Amino acid sequence: MKTFASIVIAPALATLLGACTAPNDPAPISSSADAYFFQPDLTQVYTYFQDHASASDTVTYQTSLVNPSSPYDSYLQLKNNRSTSGGSVLYYFKAEQISDGSVLCLLANSPTDKGFVALKGSLDLGVSWYADTMLNVLATVVGKYAEFYLPGRQVHYNDVVVVKYTDKTVPSTNYTIRYFARYYGLILERMITGTSSETSDLQLLSRQSTTSSANPDTHHDRWYDANGRYMANMKSIDDLDK
Repeated sequence: MKTFASIVIAPALATLLGACTAPNDPAPISSSADAYFFQPDLTQVYTYFQDHASASDTVTYQTSLVNPSSPYDSYLQLKNNRSTSGGSVLYYFKAEQISDGSVLCLLANSPTDKGFVALKGSLDLGVSWYADTMLNVLATVVGKYAEFYLPGRQVHYNDVVVVKYTDKTVPSTNYTIRYFARYYGLILERMITGTSSETSDLQLLSRQSTTSSANPDTHHDRWYDANGRYMANMKSIDDLDK
């Protein structure tokens, strides 16, 4: 499992939460977690920019079955089919419904891993849940954007939720923050160590379909724009105390 870290609204987080437009309309409605997760569509190809301490690269991942002979109740994977070395899978993922009717969205680093709960239930501002079975990692929805621009302001997504993951076993200045866009899944991931040090950065540059005849519309936010929906001030966790 990737390491998660703590959650204080530090200057580094304030910077991360400042890249959106802010029209003056009501905030986006809440929605089920699986709407903001990777969709179980085997035609989708995701291109990510990955920036690690040792190297930077742009990598394309295809959604595929882990085990084609047993496709049910198992993970799907985002796999770099051109990779000839280890680490060819970015994440394994699946969504599960639990007894109370809510949805758990799981990410894992191994197809045999129980994974961690990246998203859960209705993603209202301030909602939190434990992401691991040991109850060490707390996930909290700390922001919601009507429109969010990735660093550089060249790529943007509409209807984005921000989740911060804190680990009580590590210093409070260490944490992971993830941004999830409706119908796209993970669009930005940053791992922060200390007040200003970033150990890795992951950004979704594009998503395309391998099915040419389907002619899919990858801009799911057009309906919202055309009808004036979801154009709102970004609300942060601080607003809960006002």
